[in-house]
Amino acid sequence: MSPSDAERERKVPRRRFLKWTGALALAGVAGVGLGYASNFLGKPTDSSDSTKLPLVTSSSSTSTITEPSTSSSAATVTMTTTQANSTGSGTSTATSHETQVPPNTFSIFWMTDTQFLSESNPALYRMTTKWIVDNWSAYNGKLVVHTGDIVETGATAVEWQNANEAMSILSKNNIPYSWCAGNHDDLVGGETESGWMGNVWAPAFDPNTMKPKVNALGYTTWASDFHDGMNTAVTFSANGWNFLVINVEFNGDSTAVDWVGSLLDDPLYADYKVIIAPHAYMDAFGDIHDPRWGPTLSDFVNGLQAVMDAHSSNVFLTLNGHFATDQGYNTATPINNRNQLMFDRQDCTDDPSSPSGRGIDVSDSTTPDSDKVGGSTLMILTFDTEKNQISTKTYDVYTGKWRTNAYEQYTIPMFFGQQVAPVPIVPGSLATPPLGVGPGPETA
Repeated sequence: MSPSDAERERKVPRRRFLKWTGALALAGVAGVGLGYASNFLGKPTDSSDSTKLPLVTSSSSTSTITEPSTSSSAATVTMTTTQANSTGSGTSTATSHETQVPPNTFSIFWMTDTQFLSESNPALYRMTTKWIVDNWSAYNGKLVVHTGDIVETGATAVEWQNANEAMSILSKNNIPYSWCAGNHDDLVGGETESGWMGNVWAPAFDPNTMKPKVNALGYTTWASDFHDGMNTAVTFSANGWNFLVINVEFNGDSTAVDWVGSLLDDPLYADYKVIIAPHAYMDAFGDIHDPRWGPTLSDFVNGLQAVMDAHSSNVFLTLNGHFATDQGYNTATPINNRNQLMFDRQDCTDDPSSPSGRGIDVSDSTTPDSDKVGGSTLMILTFDTEKNQISTKTYDVYTGKWRTNAYEQYTIPMFFGQQVAPVPIVPGSLATPPLGVGPGPETA
């Protein structure tokens, strides 16, 4: 039996909604219903960004938000927001999308492990992609990269439909994206040879649908795809540079690794700077031989590492999710000329009573999936080719706040070995994560 519309449209947890509505009432927000609270809170509110936002002591603005719907009519809500000076309320809300990045820079929006959103919080998934749309120009966005585990159960059609609705918000707004299949996306969980239904049940993950959309944008091209869209590769141009992003499925076999190698060997991409974005590669402690997943992934990891090492003049960055954590990780020093980054807040509840925000651990298997809202977190990578640096910022759409710890907001060199002016590095590239941060072996 198919789930009812009410079951499909499960929203954010009730306790969080009650907290939001109370805050909205105090802020003077009118006409906000369940499912739209994050559209109000989903603006930059961290006081650390107050110098970048148009703050006034007391002013109001009205905006209309239309959320895409599967029906012929769309749900529209008008919201009036009151802005307070940061010295008074401790937070600030942007009433317009001012330029957030310096001139001559561009950004990639990185999302991962949205599985619990597709399963239990589809409205929050849509809010997340809507936030990207609303902030795309401010950060001079060029590409959205999704590093897999799009859904919780790859054999469940409704989850793919939910993911399709959310990602279609991007394509309808001419925002290109790449993706790969995670272990939860496999038709049989964790068995890559079983294939997937993503390209069948979700046009947003069908290369035949997305290729013409990407190619029509002018600055992006669909480079390739493999295994029915479980692996994708997209190029984009920015600041006079050409980039190739290659997404690789969970535990891809030798044919998937060979596909990556064929792209890196292709003379067409000889001068491209390459980002490799597999679902699972480096864990939350910076280890490519994770204690739990290492034996399963060893052939894939070793094969992919060899291919990247053989093309160290091109491959300068890796991104991956999979390993559940609260804060992610970035390598302390380059590995064969490349930075290696990971983050994955999939099972975070962002409960204020939890010190880390993660809210669960291996001994707590009772947390309902609807409370696991961390997949609504986005990392924005801003590239400055003149200064040869990458700056990261991490935004939690669910809480409406920027995350400012050293593993989610930092600056690293872009290309190693390139003659550029010295770049001051923001502390944060530590050798080991803080205590309590690490993979969640029961939920990845």
